[in-house]
Amino acid sequence: MSVVFDAHSHCFPPLSEDTGGTARRLAEHQYHVRFHNQGIRRTRDNARVDEPLMAGERDGVTWQPDVGFRIGRHGRLEFTHGGEEYYLQWMPPTMEDMASSAEYIVRQMDYVGVDRAVMQHDRVYGRLDDFMADCIQRYPDRLVPLAQVEEWRAGEPDQLERLEHAVKDLGHSGLYFSTSGLFFKDFQISVNDPELEPLWRLVESLGIPVHWYAGTLQCPLAKVYLEELREFDRWAEAHPGVACVLTHGLNNIHYGVGKPDRFTAPPEIIALLKRPGWHMELMLHLMNADAEFPPHSAGCREVVRILTEEVGADRLMWGSDMPCCERTVTYKQSMLLFHTQCDFLSDDERAAIMGDNLARLYPAD
Repeated sequence: MSVVFDAHSHCFPPLSEDTGGTARRLAEHQYHVRFHNQGIRRTRDNARVDEPLMAGERDGVTWQPDVGFRIGRHGRLEFTHGGEEYYLQWMPPTMEDMASSAEYIVRQMDYVGVDRAVMQHDRVYGRLDDFMADCIQRYPDRLVPLAQVEEWRAGEPDQLERLEHAVKDLGHSGLYFSTSGLFFKDFQISVNDPELEPLWRLVESLGIPVHWYAGTLQCPLAKVYLEELREFDRWAEAHPGVACVLTHGLNNIHYGVGKPDRFTAPPEIIALLKRPGWHMELMLHLMNADAEFPPHSAGCREVVRILTEEVGADRLMWGSDMPCCERTVTYKQSMLLFHTQCDFLSDDERAAIMGDNLARLYPAD
C-alpha cells in the first residue's frame, strides 16, 4: 500500500531559546535570508524596502554587517539598521512563539493525510540533536529526523563523534548537509575538499542517506547555484555508494522570475539525478511563490513533466517545508500539484513521488 511521506518538515523549540551556538545560528540565519523573496519591511509603516540591508559587501561571515538580527514573534525576523527597525515575515503569522513541536507537525499530518515526514535539521532552527531524539521517541512511526554537523569542520573528530552518536544512539536516520555552513569559512572550501573526506567515509560506513541543500547563496545567485550542482556531481562520482536527496529542488525557478527559461530543469540537475542513488525533493509551491496560486502553475506542471520524462518519477519526492509553507499555501494545498494538476502521471508515478520513493530510503520498522 502506498504511503504519503513528506520529504521536508521541521520540528523545533521556540527559536528565541538558546539551544547552543546562538550567535553563530543568528549570523547564519541573517545570511540565509538577506535576499529572501518575502522581502524586508520597515516596522513603523510596513513599507517594503528593496535595499538588501542585511547583506555585506561580499559573501561570508567576514563581511556580515551587524544589524542586531534577532528572532521576533508571529513569524517575524527583526533587525535594526541606521536606527530604524525592520522585519521580514519569514514564517506565517500564526507562528506566535516561533516553535514547531512534534505534536503540532503530527496533528497537521493527521489532518491532511500524511503518514510520515522527514525532519530536516538546518542550523537556523538550532542544534537539535536531543530535541529531535525526543520527537522520534514519541512518534517513531511518523517522524524521521536527520542528523546535523558543523559543515565547515565536519571532518574533525568531534563532528564525526556527534554524527555517529546521533545515528547509533539517538535514532537519527540520515544526514542533513547544508553548504550554507561553509559561510563560516567564507566559502573557501567545498564539499569536495579533502578535509571533509573523513565525514563521507563515516556516512558510507553508517549506511545513511545525505540530504543536500545547495545553500551557499553567493552572488550571482543563479550562476553559483549551478556551480554548486556541478560540485555535487563531482562528489557523487567519487562517492557512488551513498544515497542522496537534493533538498528544496530547482532553485533556478526561484532565481529566474521574469526569465523566459524559468521553468526548466537545468542540465546540471538532470546529470545529477541520473547518478545512482540520487533523488530530488520538489517543493515547487515555494519556488514559484510569486504565482497567484502556485499549485495550479502551468510552469510547475511543465517542470514535473520534463523531470518525469528525463529522469523518471522514481527520482522525485514531494516536500512541503512545513510549517514555512503556510505563508504561501496550506499544508494540504502543497500536495495539489501532484494530486490534481499533473494528469500525465500514472497512479504508480504519483504514488512514487508522494511517498513510495522516500519509503524505500527509510523503510518503516
